[in-house]
Amino acid sequence: MSPSFNHSYLQMRLGAALLSLNKYAVLSELSLDIQGKEYRPDICLYSQRKTNFLYDIVRMTEMPLLAIEILSMSQNVKEAVDKFEIYFDAGIPSCWLVMPFPHSVTVFNGLDQVATYTRGQIIDPKLEIELDFDHIFN
Repeated sequence: MSPSFNHSYLQMRLGAALLSLNKYAVLSELSLDIQGKEYRPDICLYSQRKTNFLYDIVRMTEMPLLAIEILSMSQNVKEAVDKFEIYFDAGIPSCWLVMPFPHSVTVFNGLDQVATYTRGQIIDPKLEIELDFDHIFN
C-alpha cells in the first residue's frame, strides 16, 4: 500500500526535526538487508557521513541507529512490534512507532524498555535525542 497524505506528512516532519539535530544522516524508505530479506523502515538514522553520488547502495547491510515506523490505518501495532523484534535482533538499538491517530510516538530501546509520548518532549535516552512533540504533529 502506498503511503497516505498523513503518513507522508509525518515522515517529512520527523525527518526535518531529526535533520535539525545536525548529528545524524536521516534517510527515508531505505532498504535494509536483514538475513537476506528486505525491510524498509519509514525513516532510518545513521551516524553522519559524506554522500558519494558516484556510488550508491541499493540495500544497506550496515544497520541504522534508529528505525522509525509510521503506522497506517490498515496496519496494527503487532505488525510493527514484530518488525521491531527483527530489527533489534539485527542490531538496531532503537525503534520508534509513530501513530498518526491518536497522536503518539512510542520509543522502544528494546522490547522491554518502552515509553510513549503524547505531548512535551519525545526522548530517546539510548541515542540522546529530544524532539518537541508539537513540531511533529502540528
